[in-house]
Amino acid sequence: AEGEKKEPAEPAEKKVKKVTKVTKEREGHGTGWQFNSADAEGLKFGLWNALHTYKHYKDSWKKMMKRCMTTDFSWELSARKYEQIFEWAKMDPPSQNPW
Repeated sequence: AEGEKKEPAEPAEKKVKKVTKVTKEREGHGTGWQFNSADAEGLKFGLWNALHTYKHYKDSWKKMMKRCMTTDFSWELSARKYEQIFEWAKMDPPSQNPW
């Protein structure tokens, strides 16, 4: 309609990255979809890909559900990973004093 503000077209490079992530999901990797923007468009992208996979790639959807059910998403695991990062940081201090 006249006078409507149009959003700029998404760069082709960004679209390719998204398609690559979705393709990897169908190949048996991952537990969902990653999107770059935490807004309505990002949510729409994630939902569209989930529904598209559910409708057109039933076998991939079932495999992903099983991976999700066997993956540890707990805070306990996340905390252990952060602790490991801090341990590594202490073992390899910066070569120069930042202050």
